[in-house]
Amino acid sequence: MAIEILEAVTIRLEFETGMNEKGIPIVKRKSFSNVKTDAASDDILAAAEAIAGLQMHPLAKVAQIGTTVLSN
Repeated sequence: MAIEILEAVTIRLEFETGMNEKGIPIVKRKSFSNVKTDAASDDILAAAEAIAGLQMHPLAKVAQIGTTVLSN
């Protein structure tokens, strides 16, 4: 049976910066790596919202991305 080890966590914030000529939202992304692998989701969301408060554009989405290593 494979063993999963969470190796790295990155958070990605997505901001809506406007609309294009077709009326589709323009999304810009900012990523932050080296997040503690044992950080709680509530803490990550709080940090993301704090960072978003310093930005010009509204926060549209927060994603937590984990890199997992598989071994025997």
